[in-house]
Amino acid sequence: MFDRFRKELERHRQRPFLEAVAAACALVATADGEVSFSERSRLDAVVESLSELRLFDPQEVVDAFDADVEALSRDADGEREAMLKTIEAGTANDGAADLLLRIAVAISLADGRDSSDEHQVIDRICAALGLPDGAAANAFSALSD
Repeated sequence: MFDRFRKELERHRQRPFLEAVAAACALVATADGEVSFSERSRLDAVVESLSELRLFDPQEVVDAFDADVEALSRDADGEREAMLKTIEAGTANDGAADLLLRIAVAISLADGRDSSDEHQVIDRICAALGLPDGAAANAFSALSD
C-alpha cells in the first residue's frame, strides 16, 4: 500500500517536468512548420530513456505533446508564452534545466536538418530557463558528435 502512495507522490512531483518536456518538444518540433516522424520517434526514445519519466505511461507524454502541438496550431503566440512558463515551472529541480535543454536539442537534431527557426526557439527556452549564453551552442555541439 505504501509503495503505491510513494509512486503516486513521485508521479505528482514529476508531473511538472513531464509537462515541461512536452512543451519544449512541441515548441521545437513545430518551429519549422511541421512535426516530422523522426521528431516524434525521438520523443518516444527520450520518454523511454529518462528515469524521471518512467513513472508515467509513455502515452501520457505523447498525449501532452500532441495537445501542445494542437494548441500551438490554434494560437501560436499566446501558447508559446504559456509553454515557456510551463517549461520554467517544470525545471525547478537541480539539473532539470540542463536536461530539458539537451532534450530540446535532441528533438531539433532528429530530422537531420539544421533549422534556424528551431535554434531561435531553443534560445528562447534557454532564456526562460535562465541558462547562460552559449548553453544552446554547447548542447548542440555535444549532441552533434
